[in-house]
Amino acid sequence: MKKVLCALAIVLAVAGCSFAAHRVGMLERLNISPEKLAELVNNETSSFSHNSQKQTILYYRSLNEMVLALNAGEVDEIALPEAAADYILRTNPEYFINCVIILKNAQITLAFGFKDDRKELAESFNKALRELKQDGTLVSLQSRHINPIAVMVGDMNIAAPTPSVFRKFEGAPTIKVAVTGDLPPIDYIAADGSPEGFNVAILAEICARLGLNVELLSIESGARAAALASGRADVVFWFEHHHGKEFQADVPEGVILSEPYYSFNTFYHLRRAAQ
Repeated sequence: MKKVLCALAIVLAVAGCSFAAHRVGMLERLNISPEKLAELVNNETSSFSHNSQKQTILYYRSLNEMVLALNAGEVDEIALPEAAADYILRTNPEYFINCVIILKNAQITLAFGFKDDRKELAESFNKALRELKQDGTLVSLQSRHINPIAVMVGDMNIAAPTPSVFRKFEGAPTIKVAVTGDLPPIDYIAADGSPEGFNVAILAEICARLGLNVELLSIESGARAAALASGRADVVFWFEHHHGKEFQADVPEGVILSEPYYSFNTFYHLRRAAQ
């Protein structure tokens, strides 16, 4: 019955999409200008599955800034990946899903980013990622850390996953990994101040298999490429926008990516109920 209600809720959300000219908050991307991203969103032949009027897109450097903007009325709604939208809905009961957007010819993938002179480290991560996929660990981590949109059927009591544990290897190299903590439950900062989420859980598994020690660094999303270029970080978590086979955004010059370990093509536009 819950599955039926969930499917019905999604159908109603899509059917009820209202795209009159309005302000939509989105997170900034690297290596793609706001103008280019706006073109992808607003172009009638783009991958977005709605026929909308032109939208005014406002970009924010963090999820927290975007939520504050919605609460202050600076934007009419915010667009988030389904997993992040689920988290926000659970923690903000005054929010609701205004629309569900499914990308038809594009997807967002998660990967690890490295400076282009660290190809050996990148390939070791690729090898570990392939092992995680083959033995089922990756699917298990995804099911534990990225939950379905349970709020759509009224289930607000999903247990939080257990914290990730990084093993210590005496005499082994230490890699510095930059995290933003800005896209729960994929990447967030726990109540005790430690980075947590799906990304961190995968990192812990990979480094356990490679025998590497880890030092986690907190940075802003827009500083990821600079952290690699300066040597401050050896690895960063990365989101990449694939639009067809020819256009790939968000990968600045000098950055190489691992094989992707998660992808999605669904976004939820959230609004705040009138107070």
